[in-house]
Amino acid sequence: MMVLLAAMTFGATVDNAFASPSVHECNYGQLEVAVAWGPGAAAGHIGIPFLIANTSKSTCTLEGFPTLHVYPAAGNKSVKVIHSGGMIYGAVKPKLVVIKPGADASFGLNYVDALNQQDSNGPSCTAQSIYVTLPLQHDVENYETTVNFNFCYSGFEVGVTAIQFGPVPKEG
Repeated sequence: MMVLLAAMTFGATVDNAFASPSVHECNYGQLEVAVAWGPGAAAGHIGIPFLIANTSKSTCTLEGFPTLHVYPAAGNKSVKVIHSGGMIYGAVKPKLVVIKPGADASFGLNYVDALNQQDSNGPSCTAQSIYVTLPLQHDVENYETTVNFNFCYSGFEVGVTAIQFGPVPKEG
């Protein structure tokens, strides 16, 4: 029990075996999701950090990977989202994340920007929004985030990390 209290005091990630029955899964109304800042780059690799803020007055938990939907789509092509790390944000295993009121969790989006350069750089390949669905069992809603990136250049594939504690995803 001491381990759980220490972990909750510092807002750390805890394993399911130590989760307190009094801390419940987050719900849609407790959280806000946003792009933390513009893309970071390293040698043709791009990373976008997403922030998940607990704006409520009660502690809650999240575990797993977010689901992402890119808008607008490129005609009959869709963006494949895989659960992985990348050059910018490293892979992390899903763990139960305890988010206290006013605290943050995060996840990272990774992609390459040097593929399919024969495809258009026009509006049909530029995402304007990413709709984020958090892994909630009882309150599934989408959060709209504004971000511009050319998903044709990503080879129509992006990687997303598991949700983790803190305002910045683990770097790769």
